[in-house]
Amino acid sequence: MFPDDHQDKFDRLRRHFMSGLPQREAEIEEYTATLLEHGADRPALEGLHLAAHKLAGICATYGLHRLGQLAEKAEALLERSHAQEPCDAEMENILIATDLLTEELSCVIATA
Repeated sequence: MFPDDHQDKFDRLRRHFMSGLPQREAEIEEYTATLLEHGADRPALEGLHLAAHKLAGICATYGLHRLGQLAEKAEALLERSHAQEPCDAEMENILIATDLLTEELSCVIATA
């Protein structure tokens, strides 16, 4: 894929990324818990959107396509909440999407 020296750098970057996934998972779970407890909490929605956006943008680089797809879906649902507060059905979809995202994060972490 890369020349050896570049492959080594890429491998180090991937390991660093993978080592940060438990913190990302905890962050998403914390925002999700806030939404479950308080409803459409603006800071939680924004934080969750940013967390999903970051994952969606980098996962394909490291071959984590399913995780990236789930992050993109969550990001898209959360994007809509910027313009207006999500209704109950939208909140339910956001919570389902973030649950699927954290489940996949757990699987990726367990197999890393």
